[in-house]
Amino acid sequence: LTGLSPAGLAAGLETILAGVDGEPAAALLARARPLPRPGPGLVVLAGNLPGLGLQALWPALALRRPVLLKSASREPLLVPTFLAALARRLPPLAAGVAAATWRGGAEEIEAPLLAAVARVLAYGDEPALADLARRAPGRLVGQGPKASVALVGADADPALIAPGLARDVALFDQQGCLSLHAVYTSGDAPRLAAALAGALREIARLWPPGPAPLPLAAAVRQLREEAALRGLPCHELALAAGTVIVESDPGFRPSPGLRTVRIHPVPRLAAAVTALTPWQGRLQGATLAGDEAWDQAAAVRALGVSHLALPGELQRVDVGWANGGIDPLEALG
Repeated sequence: LTGLSPAGLAAGLETILAGVDGEPAAALLARARPLPRPGPGLVVLAGNLPGLGLQALWPALALRRPVLLKSASREPLLVPTFLAALARRLPPLAAGVAAATWRGGAEEIEAPLLAAVARVLAYGDEPALADLARRAPGRLVGQGPKASVALVGADADPALIAPGLARDVALFDQQGCLSLHAVYTSGDAPRLAAALAGALREIARLWPPGPAPLPLAAAVRQLREEAALRGLPCHELALAAGTVIVESDPGFRPSPGLRTVRIHPVPRLAAAVTALTPWQGRLQGATLAGDEAWDQAAAVRALGVSHLALPGELQRVDVGWANGGIDPLEALG
């Protein structure tokens, strides 16, 4: 259902569950102030990341807000299974949490539901969020599609950071908002590209890619052919396992997927921030490698990036993460 291989799914769930376990969950509970008379909430989940609902569940529990989680049709199993286990462990919660799956936009289901809930937290594409905003005015917190990038300074050793960058690309098969799409470097771009391609080849053995949907496969093939026509260095792995292109144009373009990433050489990383400025507000995370990259941290945050990380840690966020700059307790508060 998820389109991930068993090993890829296991790695993704391990990452998400680590963010809702132990200290992160305890810290969120410690600073939460339960709402005095909370109305029910609705969380609409996207289908690209299995397990995302577990991170959305914790703030609702901390605030004592009853919540219905709308599971995506691509992954309708995990959240209700988890809620059933939670209710067996803590029976009083059974009446306050639930999960269901239905076709998004179904008026006969959603009209009475949206009329009854006090807050809607939704993940999805822009048309879906706009539709929910129209039907639940003043009550929607939307998390729309975003992309993530990396900045690599000339002082960072490609051989040392490539395995981490490969993890940032490959986890969830590049489907999440914290998946790495492009790398800007003031260092040796061809050497970094070769190292990243080798690391992607290695990680494909550990986390085999899932099946390649035909539209994505066609887009990646077209990108490879375009690189060949333009004479760009291109490392081609098995189609779903990865493609690394050294791109001469500094302009950012989101990856078509299937573990495809562009390496953009720049004279200095400040130029990377300039190149990313048109995407202000549509960037989610940034991997920073090397002192020069971390010197740009404030400028990167000014673009609306809500998560900075070392290579390999980009998708390791916990339940307290302010997704898109929105505190999770405020999103459901």
